Amino acid sequence: MAANNSGSEPRIPEDVTLEDEAEAEAKGKAPAASSSATTTMNRSGSRPQLDLSGAAIHGTLEDRNPTILLPNQSDDISHLALDIGGSLIKLVYFSRHADQPTEDKRKLSTKRRLEIFTGARRSYPVLGGRLHFVKFETGKLNECLDFISSKQLHRGGVDSPSWRSGAQPDNIVIKATGGGAFKYADLFKERLGVSLEKEDEMDCLVAGANFLLKAIRHEAFTHMDGQKEYVQIDQNDLFPYLLVNVGSGVSIIKVDGHGKFQRVSGTNVGGGTYWGLGRLMTECKRTSY
Repeated sequence: MAANNSGSEPRIPEDVTLEDEAEAEAKGKAPAASSSATTTMNRSGSRPQLDLSGAAIHGTLEDRNPTILLPNQSDDISHLALDIGGSLIKLVYFSRHADQPTEDKRKLSTKRRLEIFTGARRSYPVLGGRLHFVKFETGKLNECLDFISSKQLHRGGVDSPSWRSGAQPDNIVIKATGGGAFKYADLFKERLGVSLEKEDEMDCLVAGANFLLKAIRHEAFTHMDGQKEYVQIDQNDLFPYLLVNVGSGVSIIKVDGHGKFQRVSGTNVGGGTYWGLGRLMTECKRTSY
């Protein structure tokens, strides 16, 4: 998974300590300062916060794309990230609660202005939000581009203050990883007017795993004989652990700490092989991931 494209960093609850900012955002490293002509939506001196307190996976076992609920999110943020692999494009983005009535939003907006004006202790009301995860077949890249465009995710979303005000940046940089971040960079520029800032895939993988294990409840579990049992994680005894990433190929990584890891093994016999054999056996020309 790639890093976010927003000017925001997570606000970590007291019982969750992510020592590396890139890990807290689940991806990447701080980019070099951009020129005034380019708006890079990922770093600023007073950037909004991603509040992970109370974060939890929201959905049932049958849900193909469960979300991560952020019940205490108050700041307006604009998260969008891409992992463009050989078989799949994985996309993550942030949104406000979709079921919040417009009238409630208007009242909260008025309350926010009043609190800021009066110097109240809380400058922002708690609104909540979600992280959404969507995937597309890489061979259907245009569907992914259409999805991003329809929701204006590369510009903060259709409900963002900047979109409503019409103040849109000329150049937007989105964090992306995977081979497609290089292969399709020109197409993203042509279709969406955005530049892809490439991140190291292994760095993103490890940072994302650490983020999930530390910040998301019920992320770790055992699965034996069809039964799932959640595992309580000791935050003080998280490392070392082995991270097995099954993509088109397989990588086995030993993680010794924040930003400390090494690839110890792997194989090219992975998801790509499984998918190819399945097509040969079933004569299926396409599949549903």
